[in-house]
Amino acid sequence: MKTKVFISHASPDDNDFTKWLALKLVGLGYEVWCDVLFLEKGVDFWRKIENEIREHTCKFLIVSSLASNQREGVLKELAVATKVKKQLDDETFIIPLSIDENLSYDDINIDIVRLNAIDFKQSWAKGLQDLLEAFEKKCVPKNSPDPALSNLLYQQIFLHNKNIVEKEEIYDSNWFSISSFPCELRFHNFEKLIPKGFNIQELTFPAINYKNYLCTFAWEFDFMHQLPKTERYFSSKTIIIPTEEVLSGTYDTNFIRNYECQRLIVQLINKAFNLKMKTKEVREYLMSNKISYWFEKGKLDKDKFNKVRLVGKLKDKNWHFGISGASKLYPFPVLMVSSHIFFTFDGRTLIESKSIQHSARRRQGKNWWNDDWRSKLMAFMKYISDEEKSFYLEMGSEEKIYISNEPIQFSGKVSYNMPEKNTLDEEVELAELNGHDSLDEDNSDSIEAE
Repeated sequence: MKTKVFISHASPDDNDFTKWLALKLVGLGYEVWCDVLFLEKGVDFWRKIENEIREHTCKFLIVSSLASNQREGVLKELAVATKVKKQLDDETFIIPLSIDENLSYDDINIDIVRLNAIDFKQSWAKGLQDLLEAFEKKCVPKNSPDPALSNLLYQQIFLHNKNIVEKEEIYDSNWFSISSFPCELRFHNFEKLIPKGFNIQELTFPAINYKNYLCTFAWEFDFMHQLPKTERYFSSKTIIIPTEEVLSGTYDTNFIRNYECQRLIVQLINKAFNLKMKTKEVREYLMSNKISYWFEKGKLDKDKFNKVRLVGKLKDKNWHFGISGASKLYPFPVLMVSSHIFFTFDGRTLIESKSIQHSARRRQGKNWWNDDWRSKLMAFMKYISDEEKSFYLEMGSEEKIYISNEPIQFSGKVSYNMPEKNTLDEEVELAELNGHDSLDEDNSDSIEAE
């Protein structure tokens, strides 16, 4: 009795998806064969593959992508599967899995275009669900679910000789220390001095509405040119709170609780960072809860800064390294700078399709090691600071917050054995492959090895 599910795919282009799918099916009790998991070195691989398809396969899955559509090896496997399909008289023996939005219907290989493909383009999880329903209808043989077997395969194949070792190591973080604050947090009673409908986001310096007050580090006279009525404002109406008391947690009154003050300070720093970035020659992308920044093609000399490339090519696309910033006060005041990759066709306009961005980000990002990410992040920070050791955010005409452009470092007591070669193309991070991510994906608290 034929019991195996064979997965045909283009290598290495579709390896990540194939490994993810294979391990999912194995964990659910299906017997799976695909070359990236089970093809032994030194064997006659074509004879092995043909034997698996002819003698052991009950369902032949073909990963349909731009890469696999004309790949010679995939077409050979498909040809064998087509013969087996006729021998078994099973119209559902071959099941295409559509994963590539760039592959149009008109370009799909003639041998599979007539078959009913399962759509994985929008969601891998939904595609897997549809595939399992098809298996149930066709009574594809399966054993009891065995997640332990899937995990064992993952351990044996992907984690071999990658054990943790006891070794002290220094790690660069994406946290940048805030070295100094203005002395006072001010609450100006501007309730009747701000014109109706005026957007405080347009103020020159960061400010936030709090009750009837305008919370800011700036002096009251810093807003006269935008709020003319404040010329008659008496500074005695301003409530002043020592910044150090807020940061140390000792300030607490009926007017405002200490945690509220800290929340307002975080918001003011974030506003100031975004105002700072508006003075730089970068493009903005509005994410769900933050703004990210990236360079368009040609803005930097040779698309590099400090000899580090921040814009590059990926086949027909351009990749653009970008950042976003957010502050935090605990356990100590820092600006967290997250890294992003964006993609354009023309070097200026971001590709709207999230699935295309997702696919391109995985392909480009898998070739970057920690030092690649770190060097690009550090180059961007050098750009922001004009190659000085720190930069400042303007909180008022006389008030500034200073931030180091050197990341905070941490030490760890464990490390890992460095691989002999870059095998990222051959690995899969299961935790990240449960579905498509979006442009908003980032690792805000990432820490990288030095």
